[in-house]
Amino acid sequence: MQLKNYQEDIVLKAIDIALEERPELQGDPAAINDVAAYVLNRLPPRYIMSERGFTRLAAEHLDEHNSSLGSMIGILVLVNQGIDVVTRRRKPSVNASGQPISMEEQLSPVHNLPQIFGKVVNAESGAAVHGASVRLSINGRTATPAEPGWPNPFVTQRSTNGYYSFWPAPVRDSSEIQTFTLSLDVDHPGYQPARVEKLITTCCEFTLQEKIISDGILSLDPIALRPA
Repeated sequence: MQLKNYQEDIVLKAIDIALEERPELQGDPAAINDVAAYVLNRLPPRYIMSERGFTRLAAEHLDEHNSSLGSMIGILVLVNQGIDVVTRRRKPSVNASGQPISMEEQLSPVHNLPQIFGKVVNAESGAAVHGASVRLSINGRTATPAEPGWPNPFVTQRSTNGYYSFWPAPVRDSSEIQTFTLSLDVDHPGYQPARVEKLITTCCEFTLQEKIISDGILSLDPIALRPA
């Protein structure tokens, strides 16, 4: 068996699943390739040389109890973000006020915020809740996405099995350490609204985080909604 990046097959399979809800892109190979490149550039390569390696990685990706970025659910989240980016074109980097980021800003101290990953479930059955609107606020203000394709609020979908994700924009600040209050407000017509808060502490850096680092993802406990 030749050396192969197993992630490529998994990503293409995830794109097929996501495009079941986006038929307008199914006949556009260029768009599919762009989405695949977007996702693969944000995943660590996973190389295999044997059938045993294939089986082990396949089991890891398809295990419904595996909520890591390497799971199929995590990849589906990335695929949907890639589809959003590809369909509306990438915009120039902007700051919180919507203005292009200057060179001075790019070289200033920054607090990078983690990607946030979680799931919305029914409090009684534990089943995934689809169509829930999840809004992320930081220190009381709606969070600005770090990149296009990371919507806020995020609406949970059937294709991602009720999972949501966010990548908040970095905060320009010279303080050595900062503590942020993350607030998640969840609304759904069939359920009572819910709110979850979490404190995170970050350190000052001089480099913008431009890719997903699986070890740095903030994976939150499921948000349980009670029927209205």
